[in-house]
Amino acid sequence: MKTTAKGRAARKARRPPQAANAAAIIRQTGNEWARHWNEGNLDRVVGAYAQDAVYLPPHHRAVHGRDAIREYLQRPMQHGVGGLAFDVTYIKQQDKVAWDVGTYRMNVPGNDGSSREDHGKYLTVWKRVGGRWVIAADAWSSDLPAEGQ
Repeated sequence: MKTTAKGRAARKARRPPQAANAAAIIRQTGNEWARHWNEGNLDRVVGAYAQDAVYLPPHHRAVHGRDAIREYLQRPMQHGVGGLAFDVTYIKQQDKVAWDVGTYRMNVPGNDGSSREDHGKYLTVWKRVGGRWVIAADAWSSDLPAEGQ
C-alpha cells in the first residue's frame, strides 16, 4: 500500500500530543546522557536509569540495578571512552513505556595510546516513573567485528 504525503500528515495530526512530547523529552534526555558521558559526569549518566534498570552491553552478562550499572560504567569512563553521539532512528510510545532505536558512535582508546571509532546500534526502553522518563532497559551492540575476529 502506497503512503501519500497527505496520509502521513493525517496520521501525524492524529498522534496524541503526549506521544510527541514524550519523544521530544526522551530525545533530549538521550542527548544529555551522551553529553554527561563525554563530560565524565557518571552521576548524571546513571541518574537517567530506573532503580531496577537492566544494562545489556555486548560481550558481557546483563547488569541489573542502578548501583551495578554505575559500577560497570565506571571502567569505560575511566578508560577514556568518549566522543559519544546518538542518532535516533525512531521513538515509539505506548502509555507509560517507550522505546528508542538508533545508532551510536564513540571513540575507544586502545591500550597502546591509539584510538578507534566504534559505531553500532542501540535499543533503549524507557518507562514513566513519577512524571519522569527513565531508562528501564538499555542494550547496544557494535557493528564492528569482535576483537580477534
